[in-house]
Amino acid sequence: MGRHARALANRGYSVVGIDRDAYAVANARSRGGGPTYIVADLRDYQPAPEAFDAAIVIGQSFGYFDPTTNRDVLGRLGAGLREGGRVILDLWNPDFFASHQRARELKTTRGVVRENKRLNGDRLRVQLDYPDGAHEEFEWQLFTPAKMISLAQSVDLSLMLSCTDFDTAITPSPAKPRIQFVLERRS
Repeated sequence: MGRHARALANRGYSVVGIDRDAYAVANARSRGGGPTYIVADLRDYQPAPEAFDAAIVIGQSFGYFDPTTNRDVLGRLGAGLREGGRVILDLWNPDFFASHQRARELKTTRGVVRENKRLNGDRLRVQLDYPDGAHEEFEWQLFTPAKMISLAQSVDLSLMLSCTDFDTAITPSPAKPRIQFVLERRS
């Protein structure tokens, strides 16, 4: 819906929002607020070289692919940054899910959705079973700070910090489900 893009644009930043869902992009555009929106799959998006000061990937939209594709996406985002530009990734925290693998029931107005989360190596798998009998499964590659350092270096980025709750003073811990990484484009 462009919430973050509008907030940044309202603070004077030139913002390009990307989503592969044309309906979501149309919804964001209808709300105005200044950002430019592009319908694109992040796996295919190629920013112009050194076009941006920052790339922000929120809501676990990174890591959703296989390791090679995740590396390629990060490399393209990094190539789209000016020297010293930053990539901010908001991801699932592997240490949290190591101790929070379980099934649970989520009550909705349409009935109970059954959710099952489990780790398989460095992948988090989430299966949703809906009241109407439909099923969905999602999977993410999870990154510890050490794994992120290695991935970042492979695409000429450096890990500047890792934190949680979008607060640079809070280090990631097994008590928090999300982790943020700030990566910088090296010269």
